[in-house]
Amino acid sequence: MRLVPLDEVEPGRPLGQALYNERGDVLAQRGVVIDAPLLAAIKARGYSALFVDDAQTEGIEIADPLSPETRARATRATRDTIAVGEQAVQQLGPDIVRRASQLPRSNELQRLIGQSVPVDGVFASAQSIVEEVLDAPTVLGLNAIKSQDSFAFAHAIEVASVAVMVGRKLGLKPPDLKRLGRGALLHDIGQVFTGDTVDGKTEAPTPADIEQVKRHTRLGYDFLQNVPDFDILMNHIAYQHHEWHNGKGYPRGLVGADRVDRHASAPSGQILLIAQLTSIADIYDALCSDRPFRARLPRELAMSLIRRMAGVTLHAELLQLFFEIVPVFPTGYPIRVFGGALSAWKGVVARLGSPDINRPVVRLFTKPDGTEVEPFDVDLATDTTARLMTAPARPPRPT
Repeated sequence: MRLVPLDEVEPGRPLGQALYNERGDVLAQRGVVIDAPLLAAIKARGYSALFVDDAQTEGIEIADPLSPETRARATRATRDTIAVGEQAVQQLGPDIVRRASQLPRSNELQRLIGQSVPVDGVFASAQSIVEEVLDAPTVLGLNAIKSQDSFAFAHAIEVASVAVMVGRKLGLKPPDLKRLGRGALLHDIGQVFTGDTVDGKTEAPTPADIEQVKRHTRLGYDFLQNVPDFDILMNHIAYQHHEWHNGKGYPRGLVGADRVDRHASAPSGQILLIAQLTSIADIYDALCSDRPFRARLPRELAMSLIRRMAGVTLHAELLQLFFEIVPVFPTGYPIRVFGGALSAWKGVVARLGSPDINRPVVRLFTKPDGTEVEPFDVDLATDTTARLMTAPARPPRPT
């Protein structure tokens, strides 16, 4: 299996990973043979890449820590919660963002939110995420493919799974992992009030867009505070996930502790540990996902940018744990070799290296001149002269 840009997907290949819509329903099952109508439908929904199975990558498996059932359940719970937020917007008036940076309090609003949010669905989804992450491999694979119409839901699930995975590596106990999973799943719920200002736009957000979307942290916290069964620490993930370790984040300028403290709470003025874990996962998935105004960043660039955030935006010790389980080039990712005897050959990552996950086994099948050959594997643990970069997309075929 491998990740292939949509424009390079050839009809007749089996789909390598199921696709879901914004309701959590399966659009296309894994293994279905991709034909021209299916490709057109997938493209119309805003997908830009697919996982495919083919002869060149036979036997390469991409480990997904979450089952299709858990992804579908979490999608429905997130979607239904967002729907409650949309009802609140209609009740308060669509101009709420222009009038206030926090939700007004009323018995009617509290009743709507408290009685309508699918608490059982959120709790069950977080429970499944934690259970499956605890049983999953200790390293993460590729980010799930997201379409434009399901980005909010898929992003929420990816952030929750990555945050819980790093929390597991840190040694958090199951109750704290569940709290982390719940809060991470709903960390961006405030965007239902501000709008995702980049949604549907092909240009970069304006300063006004950025200032507007910044309000989603407080609005999301206010919304979650109206749900009686949600605890305040979980709700603070929505409030704090854009705070920076150095105190220059928003909305309150909180700071990260010098050393990691595994306690659920935090002293006044400091960022909660579970919010810091969510921040790492949020930034990681955002950089490695396609958005309407930009394509996903090459993995080496995204991971380099995240490394530079250590001690500034993100906690350096937590980032170290993140990099121990998240490789620069995951299994199934398209790569090009530079340096050494095989420089400019292209292929995919076949399996992660051990003990260094960033010296993987790669499967090569495209020569520097573009000629495809019988695939063969190279272990970069023994070929120290070779380095990797993201393989560029093929030039468009002539029409």
